[in-house]
Amino acid sequence: MNKVTNGSYGLKSIPGFPNLFVAFGLCALCILLMVLLINSSYGRAFKALREDEVAAQAMGLNLFRYKELAFIISSFTGVGGGLLAIFMRSIESKTFSINLTYDILLIVVLGGIGSVTGSVIGSFLVTAGREWLRFFDNPLYIAGVQIPLFRSGFRMVIFSILLMAVVLFYRRGIMGSNEFSWNGLFRLIKGIPGRLKKKNKAQKGENA
Repeated sequence: MNKVTNGSYGLKSIPGFPNLFVAFGLCALCILLMVLLINSSYGRAFKALREDEVAAQAMGLNLFRYKELAFIISSFTGVGGGLLAIFMRSIESKTFSINLTYDILLIVVLGGIGSVTGSVIGSFLVTAGREWLRFFDNPLYIAGVQIPLFRSGFRMVIFSILLMAVVLFYRRGIMGSNEFSWNGLFRLIKGIPGRLKKKNKAQKGENA
């Protein structure tokens, strides 16, 4: 099988995406399939098992059957590994390190456990945040004096602090168990002035 798998050197010369639209299209298709599954009768059964197994069993759900089905459906995540291989044009066992597992868990927790759109938002925030904070890894000079904090690896320190702040204020993630909707976004924007007024009134009352 070394001629097929290339042994420990991994798979090489994998055809890449012709353009970004194909990559985003495949991702959108996978997300659509997951949304359809969650909103189906099987998805509602999975939610019932997640919330309370005893109550779900009392309602007549076969725990072993649905747990086994959930395990089988979880293999669908292998599509993500295939997309990663197409993107990198080569793949080997070292690519799937423990750090990649932590990144995936971080995306899910940050976006919101139980929210599909939350996972999508979390993936963009984690990926873009690391790139936006990359300037912290470069030395910074002010009036000819080097700032000691700006060095290689300081970017991840700032990134970790920001993530801790988000988790403290949003314990269930940014979206929680909710899904994105334009009406919800408009309500959130409209409610910001009211929240600011309440905070100002509370501060004035404390000062008085």
